[in-house]
Amino acid sequence: MTETPGGEPRASARRRVRRLAAFALVMLVQFGLFEAALRTWGSSEAAPAFQGLFEDDPGAGYRLKPNARVRFTTSEFDATIATNSLGLRDEEEIGPKARDERRILLLGDSLVLSVQVDWRQTFGELLEQRLNARQSRYQYRVINAGVQGYGPVEELLLFRRLARALQPDVVLTTIFVGNDAEEAVTSRPRLDTDRRPAIETLHESTITRLRRLVRRSMVLQIVRLRVVSATDRFSGVLSTPEPPLQSYAARPAARIADGIAITRDCVAEIDALATRLGARTAVVLMPARFQVDDGDYGRLRDAVRQAGGELVRDAASERFDAALRTLPVPTLDVLPALRAARPGPDLFFQETVHLTPRGHEVVAAALDRFLEQTGLAPADAQPARR
Repeated sequence: MTETPGGEPRASARRRVRRLAAFALVMLVQFGLFEAALRTWGSSEAAPAFQGLFEDDPGAGYRLKPNARVRFTTSEFDATIATNSLGLRDEEEIGPKARDERRILLLGDSLVLSVQVDWRQTFGELLEQRLNARQSRYQYRVINAGVQGYGPVEELLLFRRLARALQPDVVLTTIFVGNDAEEAVTSRPRLDTDRRPAIETLHESTITRLRRLVRRSMVLQIVRLRVVSATDRFSGVLSTPEPPLQSYAARPAARIADGIAITRDCVAEIDALATRLGARTAVVLMPARFQVDDGDYGRLRDAVRQAGGELVRDAASERFDAALRTLPVPTLDVLPALRAARPGPDLFFQETVHLTPRGHEVVAAALDRFLEQTGLAPADAQPARR
């Protein structure tokens, strides 16, 4: 029997292909098993149920899906999240405004959306209950327009889209001082969609879709977190401190000032649009957990110091406050109220760094006092004047 010329190399190549195919099949099966197990027994924002809350948006990248409902459970909390037909976290529809109704619109990120607690435990709903407990001629409605991962730019885009439909009397723009400067720099190009090249828009759309794909897979989400954790260890040697802590650095990167300036511009435009609609605007500054939790701050300060940086505990709050107070809108920093509430039950969850039910109660009380003192929701039931 004679060997066909070249037969041996071709047979060897076929064996390699079969081995690679078998290896790929094994990896695919393992991926599927891990994904199924995590989706069944794991709790994560990558879970399909949670990701089902969102849909693509041509302006802001994504938004809450209208008429969605999921139950989100982790080791720290168990909450139900529902959206109405406008894609806002509210278990009631928002129709035409009644003559005796006053509406307060909350713009913000995950601290406003608050998927860690049920709707009636959020500081927006608690604030509504407080306002309506007054002897007033008005019926107050507080509308939660928070969206997970939003920054000042996305909040402006959302307000542009929904302002007329929501008919607000007061707009509370909630700024998370911990990362909104970084978010504003990253999202600034979204404000120039009409002037951006088509290829740049396509690139951003592709990146957004890839990010959503990663968020939909719990395995890929875990891989992403591991990669971020690993790179953070190396980046800490090269620069101090890394985002989002640059907002608290003694000598922050130039982009922090840029981000605060962009945030100020976004708030100014929100205020201008609100004024045209006959509404008033105010700013609410939300602190990071370590600004309230002494133990958390000590651990973070030491870690930054070991990396060669210097952490200034309230620097972000002070920088945003100084910039935003140049606008003709009142500002509330809820940090003093949260600090005054300690010691006592935890104000923040430890795994998610979001407000606990107790934290929401404290913020709602602070907002109630602020709205009364500024005349945005006066206790004497007289219409507020601009």
